[in-house]
Amino acid sequence: MSLSLPDGHRAVVVGAGGAIGAAVCRAYAAAGAHVTALDLDAAAAQTLRDALPGGPHAADALDVTDRAAVERAAAAAGAVDSVVYAAGLAPTFELLAFDWDAYHRTLAVNLHGALHVAAAFGAQMTAAARPGVLTFLSSTAGKHGEAGAIAYCASKFALQGAVECFAAEVGPRGLRVNAICPGNVDTPMLRGVAEAQGALEGRDADAVLSDYAQSAAARRLVTVEEVGAVAVWLASPLASGITGESVNVDAGALTG
Repeated sequence: MSLSLPDGHRAVVVGAGGAIGAAVCRAYAAAGAHVTALDLDAAAAQTLRDALPGGPHAADALDVTDRAAVERAAAAAGAVDSVVYAAGLAPTFELLAFDWDAYHRTLAVNLHGALHVAAAFGAQMTAAARPGVLTFLSSTAGKHGEAGAIAYCASKFALQGAVECFAAEVGPRGLRVNAICPGNVDTPMLRGVAEAQGALEGRDADAVLSDYAQSAAARRLVTVEEVGAVAVWLASPLASGITGESVNVDAGALTG
């Protein structure tokens, strides 16, 4: 059974050009939403927009590290019902070979970009004086540390705390704020992480990916469609009592 959203639901997906962001856009469109796809890569966002069912949909470029640009995007979007933040970087390096440039880039996108979006769209949504939903793609790496993922884990641990704080602040104004914590999702980004880890360990990327899958209770990777479905569910009336939460979509990785 597919989820459906109320008629006229307007959703903004930031980081729509990535595998998970694109899946979130497709899930929203399938549920009847009007989607605005935003990404640093304008062409990727526009190609995705053109492939979505239903509509009308929109697409534009957005650099989440540019706070003024995010504020302009929020103003241009107007009254929206839900926003999903799916932009992210996942570099791999070890503490004793620290890559400070990669670290700062990762926090600029994964954390500071998320805060730019939360502040700008949160203000826009609360000013509209109607219920709304902000959902942030975090990670199970925001709940436990992983070797070689210092920058990524630091950004996601911080994002988890920010989500809880923001939920407490804007809840009285009718805004719900949650995080989705995917485990190992079958995406090009995960393969890149596996290749980097394999290089550090002297192993093949496929062997690393197999280990990722076997570490989950369900003994498999998560699909992007599963993450997209949870994003739509969190934006739906079915989840109206849920805010300040971090929902694992990890095939049981944290219990496996």
